[in-house]
Amino acid sequence: MQLAGQKIAAVLEQAIGLKTESLGATTLERAVRSRMRAVECESVTSYLARLASSALELRLLVEEVVVPETWFFRDQEPFTFLARYVKHSGKDLTRESIRILSLPCSTGEEPYSIAMTLLLAGIAPTSFYIDAVDVSERVLARARLGVYGTNSFRGGDLSFRDVFFTNRDEGYVLQKNVREKVRFVQGNIIQPGFMASLGRYDVIFCRNVLIYFNEAAQGQSLELLHQALLAGGILFTGHAEAGLFSGSRLFSVAHARAFAFRRLEKPKTEGAWSDAGACDLEQPAAVLSRSAPAGKRAKTTAPRRTAVVGEAQGAAELKLVRRLADQGRLEEAVQRSEEHLRRHGPAAEWYYLLGIIRDSMGQADEAMKLLRKAVYLDPGNVDSLIHLALLAERAGDRDGAANYRRRARKIQEEGGK
Repeated sequence: MQLAGQKIAAVLEQAIGLKTESLGATTLERAVRSRMRAVECESVTSYLARLASSALELRLLVEEVVVPETWFFRDQEPFTFLARYVKHSGKDLTRESIRILSLPCSTGEEPYSIAMTLLLAGIAPTSFYIDAVDVSERVLARARLGVYGTNSFRGGDLSFRDVFFTNRDEGYVLQKNVREKVRFVQGNIIQPGFMASLGRYDVIFCRNVLIYFNEAAQGQSLELLHQALLAGGILFTGHAEAGLFSGSRLFSVAHARAFAFRRLEKPKTEGAWSDAGACDLEQPAAVLSRSAPAGKRAKTTAPRRTAVVGEAQGAAELKLVRRLADQGRLEEAVQRSEEHLRRHGPAAEWYYLLGIIRDSMGQADEAMKLLRKAVYLDPGNVDSLIHLALLAERAGDRDGAANYRRRARKIQEEGGK
């Protein structure tokens, strides 16, 4: 099968940009054998000939190769930041709508999570539209159905399931008002003309797919995503893909674990982002409380009330700097961060935030130094370790990246016990 198998892999790579070695030889061989049985081909060579002459067979092989693995609210922070962004986007949502793209959408858990996030945030159903794209018509059919098993619900907080789903014999059935907010479309990001046909978006979710593409398809996808994103728009990617955006025209958003990037060109409405700056863009308490570990802060003999006031002021300052960074006012965010560190001394949360901002400005070496300081002060700072892994990988230090990821994983596993 070796030579013919290589040619089949090449056909898939050309058709959908898939780097087949990322799947593993076993996965591809299993998919080919399954299709050979279905069409009663006795040899791989004869199947290759059929594949080369049949667009339908190519699509069916793609269906066999694409194995969906997702769940509702996979990684919470992207959805937390999405709600903040939409509520404080500067748009008049009574007149304008937020356009959102989920690609690839698989069996629908991600785009439906987006819809539920916005509905729970109090955004009117008429104020947003969601397009959801996948190369597989099979998974799209399941997505449109909106019926899910227990494997689609993971994590500790499943309260949304009680709000939006009905438990029936066939599974958990999603409410019609959520299903109606998503338009499912079959397509491929690198298919000529496809992305242009969709239009442009305020928000794009493109997570955990670029890592499976070859280098050419990655480059093409990055350009197409940039073209599809409106000025001031947000793109969410997977943590393993964030390094691909280094040196791109998108800039990292300083929100831990969101892996979000903003297109910074000035929006059409003058001052739209200054409106966002005037609002209280509250960070999740879990992120704020993760900052400095017990015993790391300097001792003080001041009364407890003074300490509480000082901590509240520090938290307010931290939120302000995050807002500045989110709005693209990076130089101002850096100045305020450095001034805070000069006045108050070392703090892990400040080194982490300043490191993220420096990385957004293309200063990877300085970002690395700052994130290492954060980890020195707080060895359990998972966010700093994950971003250090991305920086190391970007610099070609695979061993260093693996070490940082191993440390982060160990902390997360110990925290879950």
